[in-house]
Amino acid sequence: MLSNSMVPIVGIVDTAVMGHMGSPEWIAATAVGALLFSSIFWLFGFLRMGTGGLVAQAFGADNHTEAGRIAVRAMSMAALLGILLILLQSPLLELGLAALTDSQDWKALTSIYFSIRIYSAPATLMIYVIMGTLIGLQLMRQVLFLQLALNVLNVILTIGFFSLTDLNIAGVALATVISEYTTLALGLYLSRDVLLQALRQKPISPWLFDSQECLKFFRISGNLFIRTLCLILAMYWMTVMGSRIGVATLAANTILLNMVSFTAYSLDGYAHAIETLTGYSLGQRNQAMFKRATRASIELAALTAIVFSGIFWLFGHTLAGLMTNDAQIVAMATQWLPWVILVPLTGVWSFLLDGIFIGATQTANMRDSMIVSLLVFGVSTLVTVPLLGNHGIWLSYHIMLVTRALTLARYWPQVVHRMSASVHTQAVTARISIP
Repeated sequence: MLSNSMVPIVGIVDTAVMGHMGSPEWIAATAVGALLFSSIFWLFGFLRMGTGGLVAQAFGADNHTEAGRIAVRAMSMAALLGILLILLQSPLLELGLAALTDSQDWKALTSIYFSIRIYSAPATLMIYVIMGTLIGLQLMRQVLFLQLALNVLNVILTIGFFSLTDLNIAGVALATVISEYTTLALGLYLSRDVLLQALRQKPISPWLFDSQECLKFFRISGNLFIRTLCLILAMYWMTVMGSRIGVATLAANTILLNMVSFTAYSLDGYAHAIETLTGYSLGQRNQAMFKRATRASIELAALTAIVFSGIFWLFGHTLAGLMTNDAQIVAMATQWLPWVILVPLTGVWSFLLDGIFIGATQTANMRDSMIVSLLVFGVSTLVTVPLLGNHGIWLSYHIMLVTRALTLARYWPQVVHRMSASVHTQAVTARISIP
């Protein structure tokens, strides 16, 4: 949780810095720029999720060499994808801005932000793999240290560039680029043991390009890619709808979504924990461990969700005021704050189920669940936004969260069956091996 809670702090600090520039256009530009990158980069979130689940299963089976091979394969793919994103930066920017309301002031600012931050792509995607590897190996302290280094450095550089230079939004982007590459170097050092264990297996080509293992990773990753694309489209559509209502609404929603993001990333700490324990239990073929871990994660995550809702209820207005000194934006954010208060309570269940399904590498079910949820969300916005305005956007978001949880719960028996099947296989193998 501590590690994950570091992730959205970058966006919160960026919003706070731009929120004191005296115009909502600065917040809107930073928000859209950050959204474009979170959308583009998180499309490749399978590099973390797929790596984490497979590494956890290899770790549970006590096969550290295979865990390293999985990480090296994913790292190579991440580097190539990052370079490809840099080459495609112009069409990606045009596509990202195409559906948003026409406002040249903040679109120009967004373009400046985008043209600099895109060069962090290789580092960002490789860090995803490193995070997945460390989570799969249950090295959560190293994950925390890595996230802390990334975000503290980013915050220091962002404030420093803002205070000491005239770079403004370009400084915000440059701070992120420098932070990402510095963190990549640190991450490679922290994961050096498992990576070197694989690289010592010479020759490298046969296992690096093993067709069966590559197909397995692509199958899992393809499902996660579609699932993440649907989630990103939902968040992008929220931004589009907000921008069409007005730039002030977009700015207020940005502040509220920063609160949501902090909550989601923090609660995802439980999802990461149950992810690695699910994968480890599957590798160990230990159903009792899986049941204990699931129960503990549900109880603790539900309690934490209640705490977060209480914090937003008591201090939400104050938190909005910290991110901008624009009284109108704070007032609008406060008006829609009750929707944010409810997010931890409606969202925690889909977060936890995501973690379990990733650990069990049941990614096809995650894909199908998110496709259904996106369709429900889209239809809901078309019905509710004309009637309720921005309240309709937030109502539709909650409907999507509930739909995700219900559809994933429908597939729960398949996870239980896979765990039971692995335990049964172990028992049969043990009986056969008896002299």
